[in-house]
Amino acid sequence: MGKDRANKGTQQTRMDQYTEQNAGESLQKDPPATSRKGTEPTGAQILAVIESSNRATQTQIAAIAVDVNLLRADLIVMAE
Repeated sequence: MGKDRANKGTQQTRMDQYTEQNAGESLQKDPPATSRKGTEPTGAQILAVIESSNRATQTQIAAIAVDVNLLRADLIVMAE
């Protein structure tokens, strides 16, 4: 039993050393997401999204204008 306890202590010490040695390496290999390059959108990408959104909004506004004109025509017909 004495040997088992001694081995467990040695194994734990080795595991602790391994963890300490590799902790620094893993930080270097995998930096936090905020410091990774290439994850932030560029100005051109942001502008493209805004322009796309604007086109979609303009299309929706045009569809609403058509609906309003149709409703107005219906009201004129009903008023006559």
